[in-house]
Amino acid sequence: MDNRIALPELMYLSPTTREKAVTIAQELLRTNNISPREAVSKAILIAKNWAVKNVNRRVWKKLKSFEKEII
Repeated sequence: MDNRIALPELMYLSPTTREKAVTIAQELLRTNNISPREAVSKAILIAKNWAVKNVNRRVWKKLKSFEKEII
């Protein structure tokens, strides 16, 4: 992938999610006929969804309990 592409959205991701997004973007560029910017944008969305699904269940429950305490 082109190293010159640096979207600000990538910088706000965790290192693991960022790595996943870059890997997905590389796959999208290889398999689809889309621009690098579009590939990175789609990859970021896919990686964010992946990260949300992979949150540890106990951590998720703890976050939910904090949310209930605040409300």
